[in-house]
Amino acid sequence: MKNKFFFFLTIFLFFSNCGFEPIYSTKNLNFTIGNVEKRNTSLNNKFSKSINTLKNDKIDKKIDIKIESDKIIKTKSKDSKGNALVFELEINLKFSSLNTENKLEKLLSQKITYNNSDDKFKLKQYENELEEILINKIVEDLINYLSDIE
Repeated sequence: MKNKFFFFLTIFLFFSNCGFEPIYSTKNLNFTIGNVEKRNTSLNNKFSKSINTLKNDKIDKKIDIKIESDKIIKTKSKDSKGNALVFELEINLKFSSLNTENKLEKLLSQKITYNNSDDKFKLKQYENELEEILINKIVEDLINYLSDIE
């Protein structure tokens, strides 16, 4: 019993002191995202939601942006019967700043390959998870790009 208690206490102390910090809280961003102009698509809405979480009303320098995004799913390999075995998911984000002083444009892209599944429901859930991961990576790339420029 004492060994289990000591083991759990050690694990608790280890994980409570692992140095976890939110990704964007330690960055000293000298800008904030103002208005996000977009077409009303599900992918654009997901990007807008991720970008809007980074808004900070305390910073005066606001960047108004326009985003256009698209998702492409390609078949990378097939079996002898012609059934897809491996897919590639690619997400592109075209970013444009609407501020008059600096007109910035950038195309950010991420892609990932994954295996097909017989269970189409699980495959769709997995694609949605991969989409969220790629969106987060692209938003991180966008913030790094804007941080370097501003």
